Amino acid sequence: MNVEYTVGLAILDFVPNIAFLVGALFLVRIVILNRGKPCSRMCMAGSLLVFSGGILKAIWKLLFTLGIADIQWMSQSQFILLAPGFFALLVTVILLAREKTVKASSITLAIAPWKIPLLALMTISSLGAQGILTYISFKRKARLAAALFIVAVLCMLGMSGMASGSEQTVATQWIEESINSIGQISFAFACWLLYRDYASVKAI
Repeated sequence: MNVEYTVGLAILDFVPNIAFLVGALFLVRIVILNRGKPCSRMCMAGSLLVFSGGILKAIWKLLFTLGIADIQWMSQSQFILLAPGFFALLVTVILLAREKTVKASSITLAIAPWKIPLLALMTISSLGAQGILTYISFKRKARLAAALFIVAVLCMLGMSGMASGSEQTVATQWIEESINSIGQISFAFACWLLYRDYASVKAI
């Protein structure tokens, strides 16, 4: 099935990726503060994998829309990079939550078969990571951060629901990208708020 893209839609695809990178930066800094550099390297590696997968897809979409090139490996690599990337983030935030507890003692259009396990791992890991970050935020009484993580999760679920539809029109894609942008901006803002909370405790 051919899918139509517009230049505006292709440019919008960069927004959630940049927002995610900003949020991931603060998440890495949180991990450095509380789990040290070795664990932060896992967080950084996972973040870079997720960002790389998303930005390559965005670049492919822009090049394709402008009629410059159709570099399929840039499009397909999203699934290969996002799955291990989100899994690394999930492991990192589990360690972050455990460390907190100790201290307190806290588009898919006809998806190819090979993509299904990666998509499942990516979705479960991403939801798990953001769910744990929500839990950590509530435990630290960072309620606004928790609310924003919940918004990010709801946006991800909303995108999944829309992607399962039978038809992908340009209007539908605009809605999906807008939801994705809102979700990733919420994630970035929530990570910043959570980092401020951790940093303020360390400064005392």
